[in-house]
Amino acid sequence: MKLLDKYGRIIKDLRISVTPRCNLHCLYCHPLGWEMTEPPGTVTVEDVRNFLEAMQLLGLESVRFTGGEPLVRKELPEMIAAARDLGIGDIAITTNGMLLRRKAKELKAAGLRRINLSMDSVTPEVFRAMTRGGEVGKVWEAIDTAFELGLEPVKLNAVMIRGMNEGEVIPLASLSLDKPLHVRFLEYMHLDNSNPEVYRQRFIAGRETKAVLERHFGPLKKLDTDPTAPARVYQIPGALGTIGFINPVTEPFCSNCSRLRLTSDKKLRPCLLTDLEMDIAWAFEAPNPLEALVDAILLATDRKPAFGNTLPHLRERVMVGIGG
Repeated sequence: MKLLDKYGRIIKDLRISVTPRCNLHCLYCHPLGWEMTEPPGTVTVEDVRNFLEAMQLLGLESVRFTGGEPLVRKELPEMIAAARDLGIGDIAITTNGMLLRRKAKELKAAGLRRINLSMDSVTPEVFRAMTRGGEVGKVWEAIDTAFELGLEPVKLNAVMIRGMNEGEVIPLASLSLDKPLHVRFLEYMHLDNSNPEVYRQRFIAGRETKAVLERHFGPLKKLDTDPTAPARVYQIPGALGTIGFINPVTEPFCSNCSRLRLTSDKKLRPCLLTDLEMDIAWAFEAPNPLEALVDAILLATDRKPAFGNTLPHLRERVMVGIGG
């Protein structure tokens, strides 16, 4: 069956945040002091299995496990295996890559199909500043590991912030030339509760990033992609990979949104860019959790708003606690 919201959008993609903990503190995601420990009632492997089964009954096609940093959660392979055993075809993770090399084989064996890697810079000093201590060399290792194990397509996500990494646009895009890497440039969203005026000064519109690329490489070739996917995808002529632009602020894609998000503390969020969330802990604890979770999903889908709010304002929860 197909799960439709009241605006006719098909809900088929799921994000599950398995932990708010992270081993990096990226400035656009993780204000220091926020979401540093597992919340009470953190989702278990059985919870994830039940939720995936409920979503599958309603037409789920893909699941992506996020954090925080999902690889700090030791039960992640079991959660991935639960998705595999249910026959879900598209199983992915979003990771900063710091732990991937040593855990990738186990994740692959569990059923992981592909990865999204955060890579805001190729320059070690810039990367270290944006992540507050990360080593970009670990991301290079993660890229190599992903290709070695066939965890493809490999997508690299770069959040563009003025005064930090606008000089990295050409080096990042160039990664798509000789390898089938899919480099995506993301607009900085106000999901970190930063000072609104500071946020506005740091914000870079996707069209500005695209203009920089076209001045350097010439016109980019537009590719046809799934309209429910957030990225608008292009290619540098002759490149093996692609360039994507995810512009939720200047070019909202709410009308095609196909996603629900489950947080690690059992809140169901029908929209990333609003504070609307439903506490569905009761459904996991119900005598028949599968039936209760289906009811909760249907209710959340019915409450999915037409549009999110991209304007700077105080959020009840920052990005690291929501999940990507």
